[in-house]
Amino acid sequence: MMVELFVLGCTGVVVFLHGANFFFHILSQHLAVRSLSFLGFVGW
Repeated sequence: MMVELFVLGCTGVVVFLHGANFFFHILSQHLAVRSLSFLGFVGW
């Protein structure tokens, strides 16, 4: 039982980290595009 909980916990942490990494990647790309477009707008 303890081993199953340990494996479930490890799997959950790995999945959570992958999800957070994916979300952060999307968010940073979105923010970079917005800041670049904003700078381009100000530059004009």
